[in-house]
Amino acid sequence: MAITTVFFDFGGVLLQHADGIDHKAIEAALGLEERTLFRCLYRDSRYMDLQVGKCTHEEWIASIRAAADQHCPDKAEALMHAWQNAERMLNWDMIGLVGRLRAGGYRTGIISNTIPGLEARLQEADANQPAARQLIPLFDVRVGSGDLGMAKPDAGIYLHAAQALGVQPEAAVFTDDVHKYAMAAREVGMRGFHFTGYEQFVEDLRSVGVSC
Repeated sequence: MAITTVFFDFGGVLLQHADGIDHKAIEAALGLEERTLFRCLYRDSRYMDLQVGKCTHEEWIASIRAAADQHCPDKAEALMHAWQNAERMLNWDMIGLVGRLRAGGYRTGIISNTIPGLEARLQEADANQPAARQLIPLFDVRVGSGDLGMAKPDAGIYLHAAQALGVQPEAAVFTDDVHKYAMAAREVGMRGFHFTGYEQFVEDLRSVGVSC
């Protein structure tokens, strides 16, 4: 079946880093052990609950503060401030690729494990950008786990995105920087590719007949 649709993970694919933030730079500036920020945000917080809508944003933030107090009590407040004010950096090579795909007639979408409110955050980001740099117009569907109540690698999140566009999974590509999430897309019939960089993904697309 010919490919008509390309789905993208957000963090680590459309964003330069997994959550768009340079963790190493923050940790180096504060003199913290590498992966301290990751532990506070994701491993030792309520993030896994939040990304499927099982706790509130406020409860997640409170759990991050508690983790920071445990891991770096003397720098916990500085870490929170640095994280909350960090720039989220887009991967403009990938954004350009999305634009070319759409110009070529392909449909595009986002499938992301993320906290609730993905659409509102994209709208807020777009409000501060000129039309040429806005994200929402580039994607026909934007699926966030926190809003849907299920997360990758659950088959349901991939099928929900496909159904939202009325496309058969076999006619879709999905890419993710987490290998098991790309492989899970294959389990539902999509062409799943582990994202390792822009140039490799272009080759992946061409290998299944996508012109880009």
